[in-house]
Amino acid sequence: MSDQSHRIALFSTSFLPYSQTFIHEELKAHERYDVDVFCKERLNEERFPYDSYYKPNGKVSEFIYENTAYWPSFNRRIGNTNYDLIHAHFGTGAVYALPYKLRHDIPFVVTFHGHDVAALMGTGKYKPKYWRYILYSKKILQKADLILAVSNEMAEILGEISGRPEAVEVFHIGVNLDTFDPVDYEERPKNDQCQITMIGRFTEKKGHIYALKAFKKAVNKTNGAHLNFVGEGGLIEKCRAYVAEHNLKSKVSFHGILESSEISDMLKKSDFLIAPSIVGKDHDREGGPVVIKEANATAIPAIGTYHGGIPEIIDDGKTGFLVPERNTEALADRMIDLIEHPQKRKEFGLAAREKIKRDYNIKTQVQKLESLYDRVADNK
Repeated sequence: MSDQSHRIALFSTSFLPYSQTFIHEELKAHERYDVDVFCKERLNEERFPYDSYYKPNGKVSEFIYENTAYWPSFNRRIGNTNYDLIHAHFGTGAVYALPYKLRHDIPFVVTFHGHDVAALMGTGKYKPKYWRYILYSKKILQKADLILAVSNEMAEILGEISGRPEAVEVFHIGVNLDTFDPVDYEERPKNDQCQITMIGRFTEKKGHIYALKAFKKAVNKTNGAHLNFVGEGGLIEKCRAYVAEHNLKSKVSFHGILESSEISDMLKKSDFLIAPSIVGKDHDREGGPVVIKEANATAIPAIGTYHGGIPEIIDDGKTGFLVPERNTEALADRMIDLIEHPQKRKEFGLAAREKIKRDYNIKTQVQKLESLYDRVADNK
């Protein structure tokens, strides 16, 4: 934390689930701004240590806060502290920040990540869990002094939905290059089988079933490949059933949830990553998947889809491959290509590392974020 007087009130509803490691990394990388976190609940405190946070005390208070989107002690704290601005991660989290923007007229920044944009489109808006978000979304988009989108595609969508494209900017989430340091291709042991890794919650938009279908095609045409899944989620049993039905148990492993250091270790043992993301039936979509950046930072190439911010991360044919959504034939062909050409994997991986160093270093990205904070705070 800095000795400067700049201070942020950051709203993160659940602080922090495993899928939001990037928020913790961002908090640690700040140099000129101190950040107080306001949340409903504190999760995984040992994995994500951070002392400066405020939450309602007890389950009953958490329930009241969740269902009223307001807490008196938060209001007193924000009213009595000279915060430069309020920053909410996720549009859904902005619901809990909005009352203090309205009461205290503090500059207001919202970062949208993916599902929060999808919830404003198509059938997503009819999900009961989003009713309060849908109700206040128009006011959030009107009152935000700066709307940050994690991909170009998302920025275009938010500009159209909000009617304020001038208030929207692209801000790419960075990765910690110390945690995800590059593999040494000359020193690491060669895998007996090509190790393919996919990391993410088992939800529709991640495309796990397409990964399995493509992998089945690939292993029927080439020898020596193994697919590793990292994560949990509602569709995991469907994927396990597919593995059993198609006799893939010896070729597919489910590793559950891993910590950042364990993910880093797994990536170093991997030959390439796959991220076959799709737009879900409810319009749920990716922003800029951090896991691809983490793999690339490790000098491991990735195969992704033409989806969301993925084409901004992967340069097709240079740092990895891109394929159309749901196209298992194209995905299988690219998997076979990388399985059979280890030199190409190395060349792509090293080029990918250089791109991450240039465009997605967490330290550089947080410096850019603090410059955006400066601009918003100076206008108050």
